[in-house]
Amino acid sequence: MKKTIFLLLIFMTIAGCAGMKATENSMVEDLGSPKKIALLRERANDFWSAAVKGDYEKVYSIYDPFFREANPGSTGIERAKGKINYRMAEVKDIQVEGNVARVKVSIVYSLPPTKLKTQVFTQPETPADFEETWLYIYDNWYKEYYMVSVEKGVADY
Repeated sequence: MKKTIFLLLIFMTIAGCAGMKATENSMVEDLGSPKKIALLRERANDFWSAAVKGDYEKVYSIYDPFFREANPGSTGIERAKGKINYRMAEVKDIQVEGNVARVKVSIVYSLPPTKLKTQVFTQPETPADFEETWLYIYDNWYKEYYMVSVEKGVADY
């Protein structure tokens, strides 16, 4: 009798879990609705607005969780800050393919005199256009941290 009740409870638990839906906040199975694209545009604008303002705690919080896991706390914030100063940024175009998106951005940036080994680099205010990758993970969009110097991000997908 106990065994029958135990098996019945297990069956009910499994059946109950099978009928569960993802939380209302998650759009993981949404392949690119206007709502998902609008959320990405908002997140990308928040990221670049924070970068222009020098709010690197906010910038850090919008980077993908893989980067934040590998670079916790103040170390990650310093890495997110980098050496570049941003004067202007504008999100131009968004292409969503499921949970990965390509975002075209226009910026105006400068690099104050920065010494690397024995050489000093500097760059006056310069416009630039580029494309970056964003990842939809569970409940929101996150900017992929990507190191151009090694042509690799932290996320492995």
